[in-house]
Amino acid sequence: MNTYRLFIAIQLSSDLLADLQRTQRRLQQQLAPYPLRWSRPEGLHLTLKFLGETEADRVPGIRQALLHVAQSRQAFALPVGGLGVFPNFRRPQVLWIGVHDQGHRLQHLAEAVDAAMHRLGWPREKRPFRGHLTLARVKKHASPRERRELGARVQALRGYEDLGMLPVQSLHLMRSQLHPDGAVYTELVEVRLAGGNQ
Repeated sequence: MNTYRLFIAIQLSSDLLADLQRTQRRLQQQLAPYPLRWSRPEGLHLTLKFLGETEADRVPGIRQALLHVAQSRQAFALPVGGLGVFPNFRRPQVLWIGVHDQGHRLQHLAEAVDAAMHRLGWPREKRPFRGHLTLARVKKHASPRERRELGARVQALRGYEDLGMLPVQSLHLMRSQLHPDGAVYTELVEVRLAGGNQ
């Protein structure tokens, strides 16, 4: 059976992508001493739900479920800014830029997607949704001391509070193909929210 590694995401506008690339370059200079693997621009997106290895013939059903979610929700836009790390500043693994989810609209959209995928057989998310854009990952060989120092450095950085707007106009079903030099992403389905630009 042919399978795809799938996830559902919000794609970034070209303006926001350009802003984030400038942000990455600035951070690469400020965080140069630390062992970080930076996300490639084409890999920057906001993941709503990771589906994993999925039979290719399930794609039409996923599309129908996403259409159902999208038709009852208006497009919106959210401000992007603020640096953070997962899981915490003492032992960071992921460096991210936040999305200010005013009115919890993005959270509600992610929960609706999660519920729709649950009806198709995927397990519910155990952790609460937290919108973010992954800029870099800490390399596995980083020592505990390097991780602590990186966390403290990120906490001290300023000037990243206002980095543009994220238009949320469509849901995208994406395929991820893993390669030694990074993942390659292919859009399989785009579903417009009500009021999204045509």
